[in-house]
Amino acid sequence: MTTLKTIAAAAAFAALTATPVFAQAAIQEPGLFAFYHPNLDVLNGGAPTPAARLEAQGYTALQAAAIYNGLQQTRRHHAR
Repeated sequence: MTTLKTIAAAAAFAALTATPVFAQAAIQEPGLFAFYHPNLDVLNGGAPTPAARLEAQGYTALQAAAIYNGLQQTRRHHAR
């Protein structure tokens, strides 16, 4: 009988101290969000995309895309 009371007390304690867990909020309409916010990342909760971060630093859209895609060529100066 003592063991049953101990188990019941432990179960009641665990039930009272458990915290509720909620699911992470998601964007309901990803296509609509992407249409109205083209520079934000749908999968990252609305954080700016890497290309948008580069544009915020002063690069043009074409330069940012080239840097992000690794197509930026470095200028080389050759001694004559």
